[in-house]
Amino acid sequence: MIEMEPNIIFDKRRLAIYSIIEKFCVECEFDNQFIAELWEGLLLNQALYDEFLFYLQHYEFTGTFACEGYTIPDLYFYHLREFNLYHDTGKNTESCNKDKLVLTAFHTMGRLLKEPEVYKAKLSEPMGMDS
Repeated sequence: MIEMEPNIIFDKRRLAIYSIIEKFCVECEFDNQFIAELWEGLLLNQALYDEFLFYLQHYEFTGTFACEGYTIPDLYFYHLREFNLYHDTGKNTESCNKDKLVLTAFHTMGRLLKEPEVYKAKLSEPMGMDS
């Protein structure tokens, strides 16, 4: 009697999304660890994955997914303020890579899902001396 190995079924849509993520992350100069963590976060929660798909299709956030009181737009603006503070501009300039901020927001949400206490503490820390 011949034993059959279980069939492996690949979801080509997920492979395509991963390919898009990988391409954008490389363009934004993120390393492989960032890519793996971003992908892991998206796979942790279907609603977050759906939010990411919506963004890819419409270039806007639904803002419906929340974790620990934070939405993707909250995290996007958190990282935008962080960028502005780091670059001491007071506003986002043309040098601000919005794609990088989007990827970072989704990455942070994935980390927030995985380690809520660590990331809630980080997100609640004051930024700079003006806080």
